[in-house]
Amino acid sequence: MKSAIRYSFIIWLIFYLVVSTLISPTGDIEVVLIRVALLVVPQMIIFYINMVVLLPNYFEKQKYITFIILLAFVSCSLAFSFGYLDIYMDKTFPLSLHHFSPRGYGICLIGRLMSFVPPIVIGALIRKSILLQRKTEESMELQNKMLAAETNALKAQINPHFLFNTLNNIYSLSQFDNDKTGEAILQLSDILRYVTYEGDKKTVPIAAEIEHIKSFLKLQLLRDEDDSNIYVDIAITEKNLQISPLLMIPFIENSFKHGNHHDKVNGWIKIKIKDEDSKLTLIVSNSLNSLNSEANSTKDKVGGVGMENVRKRLSLLYPGEHDLVLKMDKKSYSSILKINLKK
Repeated sequence: MKSAIRYSFIIWLIFYLVVSTLISPTGDIEVVLIRVALLVVPQMIIFYINMVVLLPNYFEKQKYITFIILLAFVSCSLAFSFGYLDIYMDKTFPLSLHHFSPRGYGICLIGRLMSFVPPIVIGALIRKSILLQRKTEESMELQNKMLAAETNALKAQINPHFLFNTLNNIYSLSQFDNDKTGEAILQLSDILRYVTYEGDKKTVPIAAEIEHIKSFLKLQLLRDEDDSNIYVDIAITEKNLQISPLLMIPFIENSFKHGNHHDKVNGWIKIKIKDEDSKLTLIVSNSLNSLNSEANSTKDKVGGVGMENVRKRLSLLYPGEHDLVLKMDKKSYSSILKINLKK
């Protein structure tokens, strides 16, 4: 509101100078300046009283009758008082302009009231635009808070899911190879450190996200003596690209959870991550056991919740800037995610 008052005052000053310049040939410059001031000042008074006092305190609080009465009182008071000044100035300091030729009091009064209409209307429109801008800003701030809250809630659902599966993996590993259990716990420590300290950030460098993915892969591959059927191709050229954390890991996690990579003859997992012109592409595919492909498509609800949360996070964080395609047939399942990280 303060900026609106400041800018409107400048406009009023410009208006005063322009009108004074236009009618300056009709009399002495001192007389012209006084007569124009007597024209502009009451318009300014009604403009600011209406915009700063009457509209916010009465009209916007739905006190319409009080608003009309007070506006009429202020308008009439100004019209009557400055109407007498008009009569006095017409006689004492006349101008050659026809409009300022000797007039009756009734004409002066009507002219004054008519001159108040534009500033009243303009002040109301300015006040309305200020309120609309304020509501827009409040709505955007609320939307951003809701976005942050919903994103954090979705992360809170994803992280326990990830921890649950990882602990299951370490438990399975401890049953077969106690020597690797310690190394697995260290890998889990790195993963939890990343989730704890980086997972709450809005964005992280993509290099950090890739290191997190590599730690996850190392943890998974500790269980396999033969990882020849696990294909990983990571080619990131812009290390400083920013990405929302923990977006890619659910796709990779699902490939290990729902695939049959333990079958070294028919099973496989392929992971490809690349960037081009600040656009990230993640392709994760895995083989399926043909006998259980139908079961794999509707596997446990925990995994379903995790993937659905990823979809929601993508729609919240990268609206119109991402593309996710999920494909499945009798032999394989694949996820293709593309995100424009140029922001």
